[in-house]
Amino acid sequence: MLNIDFYFVKQLLSKKSNIIITTHKSPDGDALGSSLALFHSLKHKHNVRVIVPNNYPDYFNWMPGNNKVLIYEGNEDKCDIWINNADIIFFLDLNKLYRTHTMSVVLRNSQAYKIMIDHHEEPEDFCDQTLSDPNICSTAELIFAFLSKMEFSLNKSIAICLYTGIITDSGSLRYPNVTSETHLKTAELMSFGINHSMIHQNLFDSQNKSRLDLLKVILINLKIFKKEKTAITFLMESDLINYNYKKGDTEGFVNLPLSIKGIVFSAFFIQFEDGIKMSFRSQGNFDVNLFAKKYFNGGGHKNASGGFLKDRNVEKTIEYFSSVLKEYLLKV
Repeated sequence: MLNIDFYFVKQLLSKKSNIIITTHKSPDGDALGSSLALFHSLKHKHNVRVIVPNNYPDYFNWMPGNNKVLIYEGNEDKCDIWINNADIIFFLDLNKLYRTHTMSVVLRNSQAYKIMIDHHEEPEDFCDQTLSDPNICSTAELIFAFLSKMEFSLNKSIAICLYTGIITDSGSLRYPNVTSETHLKTAELMSFGINHSMIHQNLFDSQNKSRLDLLKVILINLKIFKKEKTAITFLMESDLINYNYKKGDTEGFVNLPLSIKGIVFSAFFIQFEDGIKMSFRSQGNFDVNLFAKKYFNGGGHKNASGGFLKDRNVEKTIEYFSSVLKEYLLKV
């Protein structure tokens, strides 16, 4: 765990500043929930802007403060002005600067004081201060702790955003890194009168028909490696086009094969023109972070990671995946 100097940061935030809050490309519920919770905590005293690299699924649009989020892609000139004038930049839910995608250059060149709050392994050293704990299930849980250390009061909007972040990144509180502290925090957030049932409905029961069409395809493409206790499935870029893919439609697909009895490792591939994007999920001691770093130019968490293979098609990727999986299992 890496801890920041809370006293110093508290002094830093004691005077009015221009603050940017940003996160990784294709923000998920934890990235947005953490960013908006911090936004609501700081907006009364500071000039604060949340800027994200690109758009995100519309099933997050109900979140308090969503209408204040700036999308960098397509608004580069406007966002660059805000970034270049920033006194402080918070980097949330990312451990590497490249994960901010096309924002990375202007962010790296910024003279602002930089603070990272994140729960991924091996954080890159590009910030002045870093609060990092890979044992925590979500960045939102770290933001909860940060706000407490800063002696910032919570309110209903902050509670909704933090609850959303914790729920989405913890698999609705079912992943192994959920602790009793996680449950205590969610209980405290619920004390602000948030409608947790409506939050779950907005997140998980507001899907597009295109998602079900693509789900049918991945089930047809499902392959089982019984001896290796592994399942893989895939989509082609043409599938996304043919079924009118919308951002967020494939969210959670990689988790589905883990519901099959005996499967401990699931891989999901999407073939694009320039290569294969992949997501990995596992149960128990199968470390997909090490697997992704070793063979697929990626990384993440022990039980959740991803990677990319350039200039590969699905057929060649499956062959390669099969061979390196057997090699990896012989060494663990």
